[in-house]
Amino acid sequence: MINHFKELSYLVIEVNSSCNLKCLSCNREELVASGKREPKEITPEELEQLLSKFKDCRIDTIKLEGISEPMLHRRFDECARVVKKVFPSAFVIIATNLQYQIERTTFKETLRYVDMVYLSIDGVGKIYEDLRPPAKYKRLLSSLEYIKDVIPSEDKKKLFVNFVLGENNLQCLDDIYELVDNYELAGVRINLAQNWSEDQKNSLSLKLDDISSLKKYAKDVKGVAGWKYENCFWPYEGLVIDVYGDVRQCIINTTQEALCNIYKDDVEEYFNSSLHYKKTRELLCKNIAADNCKNCDYFYLAGILESIIPQELRIPSREFKK
Repeated sequence: MINHFKELSYLVIEVNSSCNLKCLSCNREELVASGKREPKEITPEELEQLLSKFKDCRIDTIKLEGISEPMLHRRFDECARVVKKVFPSAFVIIATNLQYQIERTTFKETLRYVDMVYLSIDGVGKIYEDLRPPAKYKRLLSSLEYIKDVIPSEDKKKLFVNFVLGENNLQCLDDIYELVDNYELAGVRINLAQNWSEDQKNSLSLKLDDISSLKKYAKDVKGVAGWKYENCFWPYEGLVIDVYGDVRQCIINTTQEALCNIYKDDVEEYFNSSLHYKKTRELLCKNIAADNCKNCDYFYLAGILESIIPQELRIPSREFKK
């Protein structure tokens, strides 16, 4: 019998609950309204204790992020350092919106301990501001100027624009690539807009002309074209832990009721033996959606991705033991 807990390879850990934006592509405000975003930070010391629970797992990727802005954490660089201390070979990813006085944060210091940074930029000018209220485009450009002038060239290679493509910002992509060139960033990652609420279906609808226009950017469009439920690695090798210690099954379902709590429960026992995980794995192996997977964005977007990404540019789904 496989010890699925020891096969865990992918962790998502949130270390603070606060955010300075109300982005249209994020369902954080839904959680705020339901009382699930009370102010909270995990200290670097607490994070190290949390990570120690996974010391016997084969972790290769850690996203130190959630539905919050990490640079609002006063000791975020120390959190990143702890991750590299406990898992020195893990690929560490963070995401940030650059809507702050960057020189007064630990942004520069954090880069020493991470391997990739998603810079959340979904457009230019007014479109950018409309998609990420109350963001100011002027503030974004100020942060990018700081990056260009202050951040070492080696660290700039870690910085990627993360562009969430919806129905109203496709026309900004050429300008986004120009930003990347002007500010010496590493590249662009294009992600089709997702809906992270378990009880809601993704409403993204792209016109044929939009799909045709996207094809010239296909090498930067992220996701697995043709993805099927049987390709889902999350119930086998992935775990999402929010700032309160609540554990959820995957990164794109943030409204799921907590499965267990890292501080209160035996997570290894739950991950290996709970009825929830046993049933979910059984159904996914048969290419059937479990109850909490019926509105899965990976599945919904897979068909759209097939129409955008040519065969030679497609990436395989993540391999895992079943």
